Amino acid sequence: MVLVPCISVKSLSTSTPQAETINSNLQLVFADKPLLYNSYGLVGNPGHNNPGHGNPGHCNPGIGNPGPGNPGHSNPGQCNPGLGNPGHDNPGHGNPGHHNPAYGIAGRTNPLAILMAWLEAKEAHLQRYRQLYLDQGFDILTVRTHLMQLALPKGGAQRVAQMVLDFLLENPNYARLVVHAFSVGGYQMGEVLVRMRQSGGRYMDLLPRFKAQVYDSPVDVAGTAAGFSIAATKNPLLQKVIQVLMKTQAAVLYPVSTAYHKAASRAFYDNFLTCPALLINSKGDRVSSLEDSIRVADCWRKKGTDVSICTFEDSRHVQHITKYPDQYANEVIRLLRKAQLIA
Repeated sequence: MVLVPCISVKSLSTSTPQAETINSNLQLVFADKPLLYNSYGLVGNPGHNNPGHGNPGHCNPGIGNPGPGNPGHSNPGQCNPGLGNPGHDNPGHGNPGHHNPAYGIAGRTNPLAILMAWLEAKEAHLQRYRQLYLDQGFDILTVRTHLMQLALPKGGAQRVAQMVLDFLLENPNYARLVVHAFSVGGYQMGEVLVRMRQSGGRYMDLLPRFKAQVYDSPVDVAGTAAGFSIAATKNPLLQKVIQVLMKTQAAVLYPVSTAYHKAASRAFYDNFLTCPALLINSKGDRVSSLEDSIRVADCWRKKGTDVSICTFEDSRHVQHITKYPDQYANEVIRLLRKAQLIA
């Protein structure tokens, strides 16, 4: 693994960002750092004649005309200045009057990182990942899937998937999207992919806006029981009991849960997002399988996706950034640069 000497987690900002809770599943956090890019090009670069607005002669190839080719990459020959309508607020997502007008959703052209959290993720732990993106000028949409929403996906995880897609549809100004999913957040992303495909044109129109994807400790449907039990308790005996109960439930409730889990797993393997991808795992992870990650990477590469795999030696499940903070940050930064989302 070759590291990019570009960032240290120790240097990340510790300021409190503006946040808006949409519901129990979705929270939006706004970056207060000046944009690295807008729809015209670089912003606020003092090396250019107009320091307040960047150099309009530089286009961001990550937000141009998506064209008919790889939907994860745009046509660098065109800029799209018409992203979103800053003259209208979106009443469906909180009250923008609670924020400085600069934080109104409809007027923002920041790239958006969609963090799909692991089960029962604590705010303090999620904040490390948020800050990594906030310091690059990204807004953050945090997506939580609760225990019962995972266990009963028809009225749970599928509903969360629709919430995410509706938010993106209602906020077209977020034209540059990065998915960063953790553990069973990978399963939740599978439900998003299922919903996109089932909807036909309604949600598939979002496809060109996805520019990069990161999956940290992804758990396939076969590993859901292990991930669920670890989130529910630290007691090893109770974890095994929960795993047995969940496997029994999977057999008994196949029509109302397991069938949906398997459909989402198939959608994840058959991922039609072909933007650059990064898979992060560890030899010391007892929940996420290295073999599954390799199989996923092989499937995606056959579809033409640029896939990188970062494997740590001994970090535990979704704890890689804790033990290897700089290496983790550098791998993510490398991907964002590859997707031309940051300079």
